[in-house]
Amino acid sequence: MKLWQKVSLTALIFVMLAIQITQFVILERSFENAVAREKQTAIASHEALCASLSNHAAYQRLKAGKLLLSIQQVDDLLGSMITEDISAASAIMILRDRNMVSRAGTELFSVSDVETFFPAAQITSGTEGRMIITDLGNTPYLILASNVRIETVSYVLCTAYDVSDIYHTRTRDLHAARSTGLLCGAGISVVMILFVWAFLHPLKVSVRTIHEVAAGNYRLRVPVRGSEELRDLASSINHMSESIDEREQKLREIADSRKRFADSMAHEMKTPLTSILGFADILRIKRTVTDSERQEYAGLIVEEAKHLRGLSAKLLQLASTDGIQLDRVKIPAAELFEQIAQSMAPILSRYSVQLETAHENVTLYVDRELFLALFYNLIENAAKASSAGAVIRLEQTVRDGHTVLSVIDHGIGMKPDTVRRATEAFYMEDKARTRKAGGAGLGLALCDEICRRHDARLEIESVYGRGTTIRVHMPADAKSRKGDAQ
Repeated sequence: MKLWQKVSLTALIFVMLAIQITQFVILERSFENAVAREKQTAIASHEALCASLSNHAAYQRLKAGKLLLSIQQVDDLLGSMITEDISAASAIMILRDRNMVSRAGTELFSVSDVETFFPAAQITSGTEGRMIITDLGNTPYLILASNVRIETVSYVLCTAYDVSDIYHTRTRDLHAARSTGLLCGAGISVVMILFVWAFLHPLKVSVRTIHEVAAGNYRLRVPVRGSEELRDLASSINHMSESIDEREQKLREIADSRKRFADSMAHEMKTPLTSILGFADILRIKRTVTDSERQEYAGLIVEEAKHLRGLSAKLLQLASTDGIQLDRVKIPAAELFEQIAQSMAPILSRYSVQLETAHENVTLYVDRELFLALFYNLIENAAKASSAGAVIRLEQTVRDGHTVLSVIDHGIGMKPDTVRRATEAFYMEDKARTRKAGGAGLGLALCDEICRRHDARLEIESVYGRGTTIRVHMPADAKSRKGDAQ
């Protein structure tokens, strides 16, 4: 059973119970009021009959000019007085000493019945007489009994009143209430089902959307409408779908990027591998090889192997930067620049260029290994682009509350389109020249990735034929002071 059906059925049961209980309480209260009115009417009629009997006896005594009437005379008087039209009662009975003196109306009960209904000790006089409602011949009657004193003689007056009308009315009203309750319940159930379906329809849409998202349709969204709870649910589902969609897009982009990365890698490795295999094959099959040829072929194999080693190392670094956890430490700029200068000395001497550094007394909060790799790449690229005897400058300054580290050369520079695409993996403006210099198009892509991992920004400023300045903008971690040049 679906949720909206369960809610409708449960609500309908409670509504029907409420209607039936309310009707029953109202009908019972109305019945009790009707019974109370009948009792008041019966008591008034019974008391009036008692007073009439006493007054008539007194009238007959005065008329006869006697002080008191005898018991027999009173009995005879009561026998002549008790008729069907003397009272509204359906049955009248007068007893003396547990013997019937007179009766009128329908013979509903006997002397023994009276003694059963009203033990003698419980019968009192006047309005305090005993009263019961009982079935006589399948008809409910209200029976009253009280002592009445006539001419010093004590009698018991019993009267019975037909109260079947109020019971018939009660039965009829109960049947009508049941029928009305069923009709009202049917009408309410239809309206309730419609309302519950309307209220829970957004939930149904949300469930359907979740199934669609689970099936892979991450772009599907739930309309935000309905009650506050349903709107919150729809917003949460939409947020979940957006998060899943973003992650799925990111994973797809990563997969596509790695595929392009692998394709480019395969393409870039083909050239050095071909050269290595070609020259090695020449050395293997050529019978006579001079010393100069052997040195030339071996040198070419070594250079291509170095190129291949550098390419694979940079590829590994670039592929792993997203997956590694940065091990940040505080490094003074002076210490970092000194290590860079010492490590780059052999490479700079090979290119016959010099490195100058300048820095302020600030502390950097970075991953040492990655940051060294960043500036090794930048300085090596600057050395490749510079002529022999050139000077490359590595400097650190503080601008507008953030630290700027710059690598400046006066080499061949880059064209505007090259500057725009310089950080793309495997992009090279002049592939022949770049490969000859030992490049693979991965250096600046790796640098840009390292900067991104440090929440820094890589800025390239270059003028073709005049040189390049590459700046790394990052938040300052210590108060800047005037720098010392090295």
